[in-house]
Amino acid sequence: MNTVDHYIINQKTIMLTGEYDNFGNLFTKVIEGNHCLLVKQSPLKLISDTMHYYGHNLKGAIEGAQSILGKIQMCPIMVSSEQDICLFPHKSPMHADCIWFSYKHVIQARTEEGYTVVELSNGHFLKIKVRLYSFNHKKQNAGDLRRILQDRSKSTVALYFKPRKEYRLSKDSVMAKLGSK
Repeated sequence: MNTVDHYIINQKTIMLTGEYDNFGNLFTKVIEGNHCLLVKQSPLKLISDTMHYYGHNLKGAIEGAQSILGKIQMCPIMVSSEQDICLFPHKSPMHADCIWFSYKHVIQARTEEGYTVVELSNGHFLKIKVRLYSFNHKKQNAGDLRRILQDRSKSTVALYFKPRKEYRLSKDSVMAKLGSK
């Protein structure tokens, strides 16, 4: 597995999660297509740096998502509307082993022996200890956020203002007012 100092989440990023090295340093394991790499940053730092790269910030993304979806816990975040990158956590992001899934790379999920098995776009399956209902609810929230933001970015609003009074200035009236002083 390759180790890199920095990484920018992109359209090919399928998921990311925290992983400790032998010295107790928290890295981020990234799955991009069929490739896996280790980034020398925590998952939240990686997400934050990526959002800055795209001209956004993590705090604003969380606040924006909560203003759209309500004050939900473990809310999804739109990393980049332009790149169509929406991530959702499978459990609290405060846990190092939280997995952040890219919405469009989750094909389906099913239950199996008390686990949820997630099918990913690269053909791989991931077995996680979370209830299927909970996982699907988080995925649904991510889909709702993504759809609402896409709809808002496509719609145009035209505002027409009608002035209350009409003012007309002419050279003569301006000069007359200036001359009377």
